[in-house]
Amino acid sequence: MRKTMTTMMVVAMMLAGVCGLAACGAASGERGAAKPSGDAVDAAPLLPPPVDVVARPIPGFMRGINIGNALDAPTEGAWGVHMSEKHFEMAAAAGLDHVRLPVRFSVRAETEAPFTIDPAFFERVDWAVEKAHAHKLSIIIDVHHYEEIMKNPAAHEERLLAMWKQIAERYRDEPQTVAFEILNEPSDKLDPPSVLNPLMKKAVEAVRESNPERLIFVNCAFWANIERLHELDLSWADDQVIASVHMYQPILFTHQGADWMGPLYAITGVVFPGPPAEPVSIPDALYQEDWVANWFSLYNTLPAHLNPCGPKTVYGDFDRVTAYVKQHDRRIYLGEFGAVDKIDEVSRETYIRMVRTEAERRGLGWAYWDDGGMNRGMNVHTGEWVPVIQRALFND
Repeated sequence: MRKTMTTMMVVAMMLAGVCGLAACGAASGERGAAKPSGDAVDAAPLLPPPVDVVARPIPGFMRGINIGNALDAPTEGAWGVHMSEKHFEMAAAAGLDHVRLPVRFSVRAETEAPFTIDPAFFERVDWAVEKAHAHKLSIIIDVHHYEEIMKNPAAHEERLLAMWKQIAERYRDEPQTVAFEILNEPSDKLDPPSVLNPLMKKAVEAVRESNPERLIFVNCAFWANIERLHELDLSWADDQVIASVHMYQPILFTHQGADWMGPLYAITGVVFPGPPAEPVSIPDALYQEDWVANWFSLYNTLPAHLNPCGPKTVYGDFDRVTAYVKQHDRRIYLGEFGAVDKIDEVSRETYIRMVRTEAERRGLGWAYWDDGGMNRGMNVHTGEWVPVIQRALFND
């Protein structure tokens, strides 16, 4: 997950899904559209679709949690999270098999060649690896929040490759329970396949110089959006390279009221699945954003099985994952998913459980996005799980 998101990004993220749903018959962008009626429509099944191909498993990386907003913050603690042994202890006690560790190496490495990573910071990552071992957990070291490379890939390619050569060399003798993730949520200038795919190939090759069999995760474009998974070309890669996606759709639901998202996400009380008992009123200012107005028009009016804030959106994205598996026989990992604590508990639990169980049904490994804040799952201060997250992740 990220601290900021641009209007251009969210508009593009939503357009495909919203426009597709508009074809279901709701009046696009109209206020006060009539709600579809009829028992046959409202009683339509919400069951998941059949799955004819299941991804092969990723041993040691099937059920996990992120330790977010700690080492990926500008400085540890700046976003309210200090990594502690309790993170590892609670994850292991819950029966999870791994943690994903987002790390902002880019602010701890020199800006000129040889781009040396701060040794003291490396020791903090070493500590996390040691704690994962101590609690019998696998761990993913994830290069996170490298914002500069998103804006100018050519200028930062050499630096990314140099950082990965250092990371790979440092952990070359670690067991296979230590895995690498090349770059979290590629976006902006990295989105075109002609830019992202060659860079990912070079980075994997840099790792392979010292780690010939290491498990490596590679995100697809546009913030690891599943809609862009089909563009990720790993035809050159060995079987230890895993395609990675994130799931936050529908984003007007999962990020409602999030303080880092801006005014487009100010509307709260959005339920899952829609439609709401009473239509949501949209401020006039938001009608200047067609995609927002269109989404809420559909949300207010369509029955649950067609609603953009419902199972159709979740199942549709996972159908794309299944299609990729079927075409490429490549293992897939769901590196992040969640929904902020501004959401009512019933909707939040329903959504998170649906994403988690759908990932499992399709054979994906997963890691819940725990940021110690609005997406907190583990309260390391009390030693207790947030009840709604605990139920969603561990109860069927």
